[in-house]
Amino acid sequence: MTPKRSDAEADALRSFLQSVGSYTVDLIFGVPPDQHLFHYTDLNGLQGILTNGDLWLTDSRYSNDSEEMHHGYTVAGTVLDELTAKGGDPQWLEYLGKVREILGKPPAEAVYIGCFCLEGNLLSQWRGYAANGSGVSLEFDPPKFGDITGPDSPSRGLMRLWKVFYDGKTQKNIMNEALNFGYQRAGTLEEKAKYASEAIFFFVPTFKHHDFHQEDECRLIFTPPPDCQVAPRFRVSRGMLVPYYSVKDLKSDFSLPIKRIVVGPSPHRDLNAASVKAMLATRGLTTIGVEKSLTPFRA
Repeated sequence: MTPKRSDAEADALRSFLQSVGSYTVDLIFGVPPDQHLFHYTDLNGLQGILTNGDLWLTDSRYSNDSEEMHHGYTVAGTVLDELTAKGGDPQWLEYLGKVREILGKPPAEAVYIGCFCLEGNLLSQWRGYAANGSGVSLEFDPPKFGDITGPDSPSRGLMRLWKVFYDGKTQKNIMNEALNFGYQRAGTLEEKAKYASEAIFFFVPTFKHHDFHQEDECRLIFTPPPDCQVAPRFRVSRGMLVPYYSVKDLKSDFSLPIKRIVVGPSPHRDLNAASVKAMLATRGLTTIGVEKSLTPFRA
């Protein structure tokens, strides 16, 4: 059985994330104030979010984009193949082999993600995540995520709001940096390989194929600490028992920073908009605006 993440590995991951910060200026600890941030969901999802005032972070291995998770591992494998083919110091090559071995096993500690988009009215998102246009996209106030992201937040783990990378060259550069970072750490080759693997496990959910670049996605990524006092919850989805974390479990005073709700471009958009407004009124959330997508759409 793979051992749990250690405090040293968690600290090393924090250090590595700081070192690659230049790739996503202003998106490590939050999205710039003038940037929009949307989450697409169906009406059941909207009802749950408003009723509970909460967001869920899903084990990335069970997410709707689980197939896309393989892309990051493919990039890592390609980089390992290229470095191994170059040859070099036997210790370096042994280290690369140990990293490959760790990446070939399911990680002991999962990475949990919540998905957002920088655009609130994309047909691809309506189709893929909002019940073929009958759902909604929720606009959030980016600076208010600063309460749960950053170098010290939340206190029960490491959480970052990170932009998804679509450029293949950037993806390979980050993988190379992760490998070099791990190798330069003090410790045995096994320990060095674990440091690098933790960084790679974090970045796998932030890598997507270039063909998806129009989605312009961001992800809220949470890595539980070794002594996490909060247990994941579970729900049934797509025939699986799916682990997830409640953001409110991690930070009890978390308040949903919703600014606006855009109702999807379904034939029932007028009725849906009216019912969304009524739901907000019953919960005293009258400051949240409601708009209808005017995009022509045929499911």
